[in-house]
Amino acid sequence: MWWWSLSSARPVDGALLAGRVALITGAAGAIGRAVLGAFVGAGARCQPADLAPMEGGLVCDVADEPSVAASVEAAQSLGPLTDVVHAAGCVSVGRVEDLTPGELRRVLEANLVGAFIVARAAAKAVSAGGSITLVSSQAGLRGGANWSAYAASKAGVNRLAESLAQELAPRGVRVNAVCPGNVDTPMNEEAIRRLAAQSGTSADGIRARYLEGIPLGRFALPAEVASVCVFLASPMASYITGTSIVVDGGELSG
Repeated sequence: MWWWSLSSARPVDGALLAGRVALITGAAGAIGRAVLGAFVGAGARCQPADLAPMEGGLVCDVADEPSVAASVEAAQSLGPLTDVVHAAGCVSVGRVEDLTPGELRRVLEANLVGAFIVARAAAKAVSAGGSITLVSSQAGLRGGANWSAYAASKAGVNRLAESLAQELAPRGVRVNAVCPGNVDTPMNEEAIRRLAAQSGTSADGIRARYLEGIPLGRFALPAEVASVCVFLASPMASYITGTSIVVDGGELSG
């Protein structure tokens, strides 16, 4: 059986994740929502969680240990927890001289500390043969002007995935990071609007500049990031751990 994503028109094997149980954080966001749909479509039972209330989901602050623990417990009520996809996070843009230490701490708390708390809970709960996938960013592999706080936080997420992969490999649990470039999401659009306001240019101009650097000539769809997360949780990725998979249309190849 095949499940077709309306947003990507690409087939996902409806039995690929059959029998698996997943916790999806950040499930109310564009990428998290796409991950949730892709996992359900591939046959997994899923517990969505997000700071924002959502139908069928738990309210979860990923920077709060009791909140994360409650989400893990809820996922385990569906069966032995096999997979965690951590898609929660926030964005920050601006020149270093305009950023405050408070803003840096906010971004690190949401993106890096949150990833650590979720990964720590997942490390205790995910069963052998399971996976932990941290949604990071291309910015975690190469910094850029106006992205210092965000890039620093995501670089930490990538190193966290590598370290945890080595710790959990003897237990048969794989850990990876997914690093999208520009994705067609409201969060990305908000970042573009902020950059435009800060630089005195138009959002269209900022967007066009980014598109020029992408060989495939477009932003990713959330479903295209989600499909990589499905792959990493599936038996097809049984020998992949400790890596950061870039989903950026070739931008870093330039």
